[in-house]
Amino acid sequence: MSILIDNFSMEVEEWLPVADLGSFSVDAVDHVNNITTSGTYFIHDGVPVVTTFSGITGGYRMFYTPVDVSASGVISLVAHVQNDVLETAEQAFYLLYGYNAKFEEWVDWGPYVQVDIRVQASNSVRCSNTVGEGFYFITADLEAVNLGATIVAVESVDLGAKIYPQSTTFFYGETYTVTVSGVKDFAGNIMEPYTYSFTLEDPNN
Repeated sequence: MSILIDNFSMEVEEWLPVADLGSFSVDAVDHVNNITTSGTYFIHDGVPVVTTFSGITGGYRMFYTPVDVSASGVISLVAHVQNDVLETAEQAFYLLYGYNAKFEEWVDWGPYVQVDIRVQASNSVRCSNTVGEGFYFITADLEAVNLGATIVAVESVDLGAKIYPQSTTFFYGETYTVTVSGVKDFAGNIMEPYTYSFTLEDPNN
């Protein structure tokens, strides 16, 4: 068998609005024998449909434009390909109907919190109905990490330190706490842990 069916017009898990679907296409090639358009066509939900072709190296790109894709369920498309020695090959593609729900608001729910999400969608095209779906996720917990520091001498006694956080994602109005510990002098004396907090102010307020 030398027939190859490849390059379907939609990627796995890709989605498109119904209005933008247009034509489906797939490449049918055979570098040994010739693809025959008379025996090559799409089958839509079990029914052969009008298929058009555009020549490509070794075969054809075959196109099918559905008349109606507004029903619910699954679109079953089968590419049936035949060459001039009567070899045939088929490949099935299953397109699911549904909704693409996106949540674009930036929200700080805080660390290690269960967030319940519910989405509701209405279909007003055919057999009008409303469906809902619920799920949840748990936000990441806080991580305790050691931060790098650079010690810079100030005059002869005082030392200053610059702290480099592991993350640069901070939120206005939130309070953050820094603890400095493990500091020793030249005699080996360890300083008691020093903790301080600060709140980021919104420069727009």
